[in-house]
Amino acid sequence: MSLVLPPALTSAWDAARRALGPGQAVNRLMQANPVPLIHPDARMIVIFSPKSACTSVVLWFLHQLGVSDKAFRYGGVHGYRSQVYLRSSLYRDALKQDLSDFRVVRVVRDPFDRAASSFRHVQRTGMADAYFSALLGRDDIAAGVSFREFLDLLEHMDLTTCNPHYRIQRHPVEDKLKVTHLINISTEDLFARLNEVEAALGLPVTDFATLSWLHRKDMKRSQFNAKMEVTDAYDMRLTRVQARWSPWPPYSALLTPPARERIARLYAADIAAYGEAPPIGRNRAQRSLGAAEGTSQIAGDIERSADRDERRARRAKRRAGRAERAARRAARAAARAKRGIT
Repeated sequence: MSLVLPPALTSAWDAARRALGPGQAVNRLMQANPVPLIHPDARMIVIFSPKSACTSVVLWFLHQLGVSDKAFRYGGVHGYRSQVYLRSSLYRDALKQDLSDFRVVRVVRDPFDRAASSFRHVQRTGMADAYFSALLGRDDIAAGVSFREFLDLLEHMDLTTCNPHYRIQRHPVEDKLKVTHLINISTEDLFARLNEVEAALGLPVTDFATLSWLHRKDMKRSQFNAKMEVTDAYDMRLTRVQARWSPWPPYSALLTPPARERIARLYAADIAAYGEAPPIGRNRAQRSLGAAEGTSQIAGDIERSADRDERRARRAKRRAGRAERAARRAARAAARAKRGIT
């Protein structure tokens, strides 16, 4: 049930908003989730979105503050961001400053790829199970939900206020602060662009190829990237086990023409603000990690990880085949036993 405010109270709130000075309005909008990061010494604001390389971006930001290793050991990078950084005097004091002339780094992702990534995250975590159950009239969401059903769910939500993992990327503070460095990880090399930002802002230039936290993060993620050999998975119900451990369909199999049409309507604000990537192309993550010469070592690591993933997928397929054959043998043995045949 939505709350309807009395006209007098609504007018009072509108008057209070109008009474806010430009700086106060910016500082208020800065507190909207996901809360942007402020580096006061560099006079830099970083706006990120979940499912848009947010962990890498936050780690890079914390690396510039000199605390990335602490964040990794904390038990979760985003836990450190929310429980330590956002509660620190560094952040609280920065939020009180006039932020109007800070340079804004905005990292986004192609809305189509991001929607496919959000779908897997939602099924993996179960964060939207209650909404799915209400929409679909069943409780066995972990047993399978399709990308079509995920888009059905999004069409029933307010994508400006829902969970940030599938909310529109456009942040309200972008209406007040000019973005000076826009990075689209679907079409650009994230780390090469961050190096450009560092050079422009006079920050120490990061050698991403030598960062242990980056390699630990990528190695952990690469364990669960075995791809399902399928070309159309729009209506395929995928389980929580698959979302967590693979195999999982490639994004191209989820992003069928009907799916893309719906996503274009759902995330029209993001497409208008940031554009969209071509629907055909090599894996977006590989492109963002390996396109630039300056990250050739990382690209090599990713290629080797992909080879390992492929070998794991083949071994998993062989194990599944053996299990299936064993199940058939057991079924035949049970049938013979039932007929009294030994």
